[in-house]
Amino acid sequence: MSWSRQRNDLGRRLLRRLGLLALLGVVVFAISGVWGVFGKARDSQTLRAEAEVARNDLLSREAQLEADLEKLRTDRGVEEELRTQYSLAGEGERLIVIVDPSSTTPIKATSSPIKLWFQKIFPWW
Repeated sequence: MSWSRQRNDLGRRLLRRLGLLALLGVVVFAISGVWGVFGKARDSQTLRAEAEVARNDLLSREAQLEADLEKLRTDRGVEEELRTQYSLAGEGERLIVIVDPSSTTPIKATSSPIKLWFQKIFPWW
């Protein structure tokens, strides 16, 4: 009887050790899964912070563009933008003088100098 009892004890020990090894494997597997989720969460936080910075930049750019559009909807704003882009006036200039073209008589075509010379020399010509 003692021999079968020893055998049962040996089987129980072996099963306990195998059970502990299996439990250890399950724990290691669970820890690796949790570690992967932790890494993904950390990466997600970094990406979210970058996306928020990009969103804030876009919102400020949108606000600036809206202000520029409002400015360009007025004649004064269009004029200022044209002056800025084509360097027509200095910074802060406000006075605009528009000169109408004068309505003078059209300029008559003059004779060429050679024709005038011939007329002086040959008056009958």
